[in-house]
Amino acid sequence: MIDSRNPVRPSKTFSRSHVAPALQAWWDEGGTVEGWLRGRRPLISYARISADRLDGDAVGIARQHKHNARNAELHHCAVVLHYEDNNISAGKPEVERPAFIQMCRDLTHGREEETGVPVRGCIAVERERVWRLPDDVMRFQDALALGDGIFIEGQTALDLTDGDGTVFAGLVDPGVGQAEGTKAHRRTVRSAADRAEEGKVYGGPRRFGWLGASRDPFRLGNKHKDYAEWPYLIGMIKMRSAGCSWRGITARMNKAKVSTARCGRWTEQAVKALVTNPAWWGGRILDGEIVTDAATGKPVIGEWDHADEQQDGVSYETWKSIMAGVNAGRLHRGMRREMGATPPTDPLRTRPYLSSGVLRCGRMNDFDEICNSKLTGNKASGRNAKYGDYYRCGDPKLQRHRPKSGPG
Repeated sequence: MIDSRNPVRPSKTFSRSHVAPALQAWWDEGGTVEGWLRGRRPLISYARISADRLDGDAVGIARQHKHNARNAELHHCAVVLHYEDNNISAGKPEVERPAFIQMCRDLTHGREEETGVPVRGCIAVERERVWRLPDDVMRFQDALALGDGIFIEGQTALDLTDGDGTVFAGLVDPGVGQAEGTKAHRRTVRSAADRAEEGKVYGGPRRFGWLGASRDPFRLGNKHKDYAEWPYLIGMIKMRSAGCSWRGITARMNKAKVSTARCGRWTEQAVKALVTNPAWWGGRILDGEIVTDAATGKPVIGEWDHADEQQDGVSYETWKSIMAGVNAGRLHRGMRREMGATPPTDPLRTRPYLSSGVLRCGRMNDFDEICNSKLTGNKASGRNAKYGDYYRCGDPKLQRHRPKSGPG
């Protein structure tokens, strides 16, 4: 095994190899390699990063090993060894990668030379982690051919040799395959998934209820509560949980003259997006599902400030009750419906006022602009019954200034 780390002079640049943690734990309890494999094919998990820009002990390397272990199970394989070249480029001929060289040697012999652990192939999140130069791909393919090994890229098993064990030359050009832009997008998606599983802070613009990013003093955006806005956020959640309509919540927020995160007026869609966002209780949605812990199955709670049930009176259960009442063909915040579930259908209703919700108000608001709010039909009653039914502006601010008598 190799390990170029120096505890006296720590550096992000290092190469090392070690037994996979799951197999090591099995060994420590007195088990054997064959008993742990249970017929699965033993693979090497190779991880490499050209430039380690993350804080911590090789975070990017650890994420690659995590994906490799999951993907190996899809092919009835198991990761038995980890080989790592951290903060080392694969595109420069003068740069040596000790872990890559040792991996090729062990693949050729079919076992790790010190521990004797058998290996029958390699798995990596993408081929560019393993090679970028023609000489490297030829060395890697030779090792696989001589050691009767396979190579798995992501979730796809690639055959780098033909039936006679002859090395294919089709993958020598590192540009062959998907376009580099597509690969960069795939890495971005994978990184977002990793951050979600680790409970890292959301990116993007500032959300209502949290402080934005700051350079001096340094502060991550959407991590810390904005104590001036937080009570209003909790209030909207409680109103919706109590059965208040989206329109009613919107009217109350605008009546209280509370601005959105972008200093604008509230709309029903803005209120709905904020209340149905699981961020306020610490959760996150990825690929249509709440991000959960693989071991416990419980939602992963993020590292940002979120609601506390004892202090705020709302929790994950409150959010689930709100989402159960969201009646839409596609659930909000990217939630995906369960298999076999039928989309909700509203009963067919007749419109008593033909243009209700279609006509727009032409009054001038406080900003000397046309209101443009929806007009809703109303039945005339009392002293106004003689004028007949009428349309009224839906903006509560303009309704305050409307005369109490006379037609609308």
